[in-house]
Amino acid sequence: MQKLRLLVIQEGKVPKASSFLAENGYDVATVTTPEDAMISALEIDPEAVIWPEKFSGMTQWQRVKEVLESRKPLIPVTNNIWESRVIPEQQDLIGVSLNHLNDEADGNLPMTSTTALLNRLEGFQSRKNVADVHFYTKVGNKLKRIDLNKIRYIQVEGKYSAIQLESRQYHVKASLKDLLGVLGSPDFVRVSRNFVVNLEHITHIDVYQSTVQIAGNDIPVSRTYKENLMKNVRLL
Repeated sequence: MQKLRLLVIQEGKVPKASSFLAENGYDVATVTTPEDAMISALEIDPEAVIWPEKFSGMTQWQRVKEVLESRKPLIPVTNNIWESRVIPEQQDLIGVSLNHLNDEADGNLPMTSTTALLNRLEGFQSRKNVADVHFYTKVGNKLKRIDLNKIRYIQVEGKYSAIQLESRQYHVKASLKDLLGVLGSPDFVRVSRNFVVNLEHITHIDVYQSTVQIAGNDIPVSRTYKENLMKNVRLL
């Protein structure tokens, strides 16, 4: 089974990072500058991004972070994580439970060891394998199947995200960022802090009003995410 494509952002070259992830079967690209990060994100289309937590407060990296996390799972790591390297054969890769996504705070905690990082990546891998077509969400005492191609858009409603289908909504306690990771499909693009849209359901894009229309609903596109939207549509 082919593992995830990873974009590893580093402060200077850290051979331990790329070699460790490659030994565990991941396709790895490393970058050290904001410009290279943006170029690599477009060229290799990574399925997850390894992000050094210390960069989060740096002005020159802020725009890069916003763009990357709007499209792909972004996994923050501590500065000394690569010093905690362990032998792959000794890993107890238990994966990440889908219930873990219900706690947004946990999802934002930086990884402090390579063991935790591999567990997180294995979780993304397992979800990707089943999320390409559909996923399940709990409704009462049942698990309801939701096909990805039927999702029109997802909207933040308080502590929940509302998944909009043709005839009804499903509310899940997960952030938009985490849902993008679960969906694992390029058809879903974030257009604002509160909305993710399915490109396949867009009727038109109003570039003047900065909205997209889906099933008669005008969904706002913020300035922060407008460029990201336009990069994901085919324009002739």
